[in-house]
Amino acid sequence: MRLTKIVATLGPASLSFDGIQSLVAAGVSVFRLNCSHLSTQDLPKAISLVREAAPHTGIMVDIQGPKLRFAPMSLDLETGSNVSFKLSDLGIESSQGDGSRGLAIGHRILMDDGRIETVVEDITGNEFSLRVVRGGYLQQGKGVNLPDTEVRGSVLSQKDLDDLTVARDLGVEIVAVSFVQTPNDVISIRELVGEDIMVFAKIERPQALARIDEICAVSDGVMAARGDLGVETPYESVPDAQSRIALSALRQGVVSICATEMLESMTTSSRPTRAEVADVSGAVRDGFDAVMLSGETAVGLNPSEAVRAMARICQESEKHVSMPNYFADENPGAAAVTAAASALAKRTSAKFILSISLSGFSARLMASCRPSCPIVAITPSDDRSRQLNVNRGVYPLVLERDRNFTSAVTSAIKLTKDIGMLQSGDEIVVCASRLHPRSDADTILLHREP
Repeated sequence: MRLTKIVATLGPASLSFDGIQSLVAAGVSVFRLNCSHLSTQDLPKAISLVREAAPHTGIMVDIQGPKLRFAPMSLDLETGSNVSFKLSDLGIESSQGDGSRGLAIGHRILMDDGRIETVVEDITGNEFSLRVVRGGYLQQGKGVNLPDTEVRGSVLSQKDLDDLTVARDLGVEIVAVSFVQTPNDVISIRELVGEDIMVFAKIERPQALARIDEICAVSDGVMAARGDLGVETPYESVPDAQSRIALSALRQGVVSICATEMLESMTTSSRPTRAEVADVSGAVRDGFDAVMLSGETAVGLNPSEAVRAMARICQESEKHVSMPNYFADENPGAAAVTAAASALAKRTSAKFILSISLSGFSARLMASCRPSCPIVAITPSDDRSRQLNVNRGVYPLVLERDRNFTSAVTSAIKLTKDIGMLQSGDEIVVCASRLHPRSDADTILLHREP
């Protein structure tokens, strides 16, 4: 039972009933719907298709956010030259009364994934002049990044708002927020989608990285979105930033996902490069809950094989990883019972930990303690069960909770035995609430199957 979860992006190569089912069989736990490549009109159909083909997997709706793109015609920018543009030429809208939206003299503007670098020398109204530090041929539609600018105003476009409404109304498990800068960006999304949907902050700007602890504190999860992060920060600093994101999430007990170009060569190749294998292994060693595939499964040559390769790398890497319990060290009270259960499971070499919880909260706490074995989470809710799919090592099962503690434990153990998870001679740790079904876990049992 692999601990690290796999998130797969759906696209033309995989967004079909058979394609989705083949990805689940290969090892996908959560499907990502990228709103940068899906219209608001097509989003409900995609969600319904995933629900039909894979009713037990989670769905993440990744909203587009304020992606800036160069709008005028293509042109050649010569190093050392000066050029003038309007804010709207770079996709920067000033209609909200924010003027330059935070852009100031001396700020860098990067274009075409950082290949072209310019610096703002003057701003007059909605027009500004740039000095070209590193030139090149700039094609229309290429991306624009503002690494030094904390963009003022809302990070949400009208399309984002419409996509969030669809995600909320159709009850997806996760929404991922692009270009987060401050904790308030996450809070504003939560006010829109409600408390039942998990809100993940994509860390892809230096402003977010500088506030990673504060952002984790208000988020259900964070994503190391290394694409734009590698443009807006020096690319050599990305591995350290990735580790910082994972460590902050571990300490605060929120989910973490490592994303972007993890097996990029498998978009066109049948096997990953050795560097990609090392990259995925590094993410496992950093302690991420999940690793994500993007183009590999959305438009790749063989999406299922990319997932199988990812699964094999994760499983092999996990053999050599023993995670410290950062969460319990930072939160000794909240983790008192789950940390003890995790420690007991390690000492006894338990096959798995059986967590019985109405909301899944105890199972998430358990996952935050990074036990060395899987967690089988018993919850009566399909919605809560699907949300748990993104947590490291958690394998959710749906079963109505008996109010009687002994009956609840007996039924849960029987279910794991009936489906082949528990066999004669296996030893497991059971963690549940004896006081009341809705209380936090307060009891630990060691069970050996006769």
